[in-house]
Amino acid sequence: MLSSVSLLLLTYAPILIVVDALLWFVTGAAAMTGAVTHTVSTAVICFELTGQISHILPMMVAVILANMVAQGLQPSLYDSIIQVKKLPYLPELALGHIR
Repeated sequence: MLSSVSLLLLTYAPILIVVDALLWFVTGAAAMTGAVTHTVSTAVICFELTGQISHILPMMVAVILANMVAQGLQPSLYDSIIQVKKLPYLPELALGHIR
């Protein structure tokens, strides 16, 4: 018996079914880590861990999309730690102030 998600994937994106489940687990982990830290390097690290060239495109897309959403919603993990510990840091500059 197929779940509703599987039926949707079979109907609208049959090419995605060929990709193994490990790809989705690693891609989800990379996207979550990239969103929390606001870095894209997690996709590269996970790509190197798997060693599969076919994994790079879905992983990069997921990490970049998660990064874009997270940047609009919250500060990064590192910025949050700096704010909680009340450490001094450089303020963000507007584009007009860069010379």
